[in-house]
Amino acid sequence: MNILKRAVSFAALSLLLILILAFAVSCATVKIPAAETSAVPPANKVYSGSGKSTSLIEAINLAKMDAVRKAVIDIIGVANERANRDVLNEVLYNTKNPNAFIITDTYKTLRKDKIGSSYIIECEVAVNGDAVKNTLRANGLLGGETETKAEQTEEAAAVSNAKTKKQAASIAASGVVSKAGAAVSGEEEALTPEEQRLIQMYVGNMTYMVYFNEESKENPFYMKAAVGIADEYLTSHSMEAVDFNQIEKLKKDQQKVYEEETGKSISIIQWIAQKLNADIYIEIDGITIGKRSGGNFYGQASITLKVFEASTGRLLGSVPWNSPKTFSTASERTARINALQTSVYKAMPIAIQQAQAYMAKALRNGIKYELIVQNTSDPRLMNLFRRKLKKKVKSIKTVSQSVQETKYYVYYIGGLEDLIDIIYDVAETIPGLENMEQVLLRGKSVTFDTGL
Repeated sequence: MNILKRAVSFAALSLLLILILAFAVSCATVKIPAAETSAVPPANKVYSGSGKSTSLIEAINLAKMDAVRKAVIDIIGVANERANRDVLNEVLYNTKNPNAFIITDTYKTLRKDKIGSSYIIECEVAVNGDAVKNTLRANGLLGGETETKAEQTEEAAAVSNAKTKKQAASIAASGVVSKAGAAVSGEEEALTPEEQRLIQMYVGNMTYMVYFNEESKENPFYMKAAVGIADEYLTSHSMEAVDFNQIEKLKKDQQKVYEEETGKSISIIQWIAQKLNADIYIEIDGITIGKRSGGNFYGQASITLKVFEASTGRLLGSVPWNSPKTFSTASERTARINALQTSVYKAMPIAIQQAQAYMAKALRNGIKYELIVQNTSDPRLMNLFRRKLKKKVKSIKTVSQSVQETKYYVYYIGGLEDLIDIIYDVAETIPGLENMEQVLLRGKSVTFDTGL
């Protein structure tokens, strides 16, 4: 009997162990698929690409490599990608096997057209991040080139940067930060809520133009690279930036026009900023240092950003910044560009903060617009027009007056379209100006003809 009881107990214990083991196995098997549900590993980001060629296969391959190029920019940055474009073309972009750098089963065609003899392909595909990084690393384009040492190597750099940070903190403390990101004075009781809203909107949507000091002693290559980095910073933060190539084109093609219009009373860069409707222009100057040590390359950059109001040329602020040493296994040029990138990315937020803080305060007196009225042969009529318009805006200043035309600076808190409506309303109340019509609109300038 005792033997029977022991046998039953042993059987029950065995059954219990089997059940526990089965439960443990079932739990483990539930977790396995969860780890494999993603067909694309997190490192393999999806990018879009486009390609154009007379060969369909080549157009597809170009679209794939365009996606790979965007991945390269994410990995090493725009400035490094531009500086090393020749090497990248040779070791990566011109490959005959684009599939080695993408996850082929993620490829999706977004557009497929044939225009004339050319095929146009737009696609979306996950890029094989490991394969791209291995190629970059093998050719000295990866491996710390975008990394910087945690501590400053120069005491002077630390002191200068500390002063700049203190200046930024002072700007922030001088007022309340608006929704647009600008420091706004607490004394706003004179403005209506609508005027405050319009100023915030204007400051938050200003257009910036960046160029380099043409008298800089630094190699123009590095100064142009610094401008490109600053423009990248602006666009990556959803700010309006004037394209560098536009500036260069105007400088080349409009030199005589600039001289005729201004008599060189203002700089050509300020004139271009006004022509391209920039609110703020930033001038970059600096110097870079590079050296080679033990097979590696090191760079440092000391820069100054000067911030100007485009309409007046008034200096709004100056931001110096000194980079720590930056390291690259690729070249001295890359190391210098990395140093520039560090300095520009540190200095730009402070420069923008200075510009926004100043403009938020200055715009309390109105946004400056240029009003040109043609055929102004009756000075009494124009004086009456000016007095009536003055009651509707913050202020108005007569810049020049002749029989042919009269030019005003009108300061008004609101959009140019609203100001145009006000001008029409005022003109309709003055006998002789009822037929005044708008004939030209450009940037912040509007031209009317009296019809006299």
